[in-house]
Amino acid sequence: MLWEELAWPSFRGLNKDLPVVVPLGACEQHGPHLPVFVDTTQVTQIASRVEAQLVDEILLTPTVWLGSSHHHKDFPGTISVLPSLFGQLVQEVARSIVRAGFRRLFFLNGHGGNIAPATSALTELIAQDDQANDTYLALASWWRVAAEGIRPTNVGLSQPVVSHACAYETSLMLALRPDLVNLSQLPPRPTAVLHGTWFHSDDDSSQRVTVFRRFHRFTANGAMGRPQEASADHGHAILDAVTQQIVAFLRDFATWPALPTLGPEPV
Repeated sequence: MLWEELAWPSFRGLNKDLPVVVPLGACEQHGPHLPVFVDTTQVTQIASRVEAQLVDEILLTPTVWLGSSHHHKDFPGTISVLPSLFGQLVQEVARSIVRAGFRRLFFLNGHGGNIAPATSALTELIAQDDQANDTYLALASWWRVAAEGIRPTNVGLSQPVVSHACAYETSLMLALRPDLVNLSQLPPRPTAVLHGTWFHSDDDSSQRVTVFRRFHRFTANGAMGRPQEASADHGHAILDAVTQQIVAFLRDFATWPALPTLGPEPV
C-alpha cells in the first residue's frame, strides 16, 4: 500500500504491525556520466518493486529525497542539508509515523552520507521518546541489507562493494533510466589518492579506519569504483537480488515479537 494514496480515516483501520517503509534518498553529483538524482531514483525504484510484491503486507511512504550531502558540495548540482538537520528530519518522520500508531518502521537508505546522521537521530529518538522506544525502528542501506545477494560473483562484477557512481550504481541506472546515463562521459578508473594498510580512498571494502574529507579530495570527476564494468544486464541482476532480499527481510520483520521490558527489577 502507498501511504500517499490513503485518506486519513483509512489509517485508523490499518493493522499497526504492518511494516512502514521510508526510503531515504539524496540529490548530489554522481560523476560526469550520471544524473544528480541517482540515489533517490534507485531507492525509490527498489522500494516500488518491493511494494509491488508486498501490496497488502507493507505501507510505503514517499521517498525523502533531500539528504545529507555536504561532502559533495564542491561539485555543482548537489542540494543538501547538514547532517544535524537531516537527523531532525528523520526523527520527525519517525515521530509522525509512530504517532499514527505504527509499531514497525524500516528506513530504506539509498545514500551513504545519510547513514551516520540517521543512525544518530534514531538512537537519540529512542533515548528521549518512550513511544518510539516501544516501536521497532530499523535502518539499512539497500546494499547492506542485500549484501549476500549482490556479491560481485552473483551479479557479474569485479568491484568488491558498492561505491559512488561506480559499476553498481551505473549498472542500476542503465537498467532503470538508461536515457539519463551518458556512456560517452564514463570517467577512467580513478587512481587511489590514498591507500595503505588502514585506508584506501577507492575501496571501501579494505578500509579499517574512517577518514573525514569532502569528496573533491579523493576524486577529480566525482566518480569512484569501476563504472567501466557497468551494463544493463548487471543492473537487472542487482535490482532483482536487492528486491528479493528486502522482500525477505520485510516478511521476517513483520513477524518479530514485541519486546517486553526485561529490567531493571524494582527496588
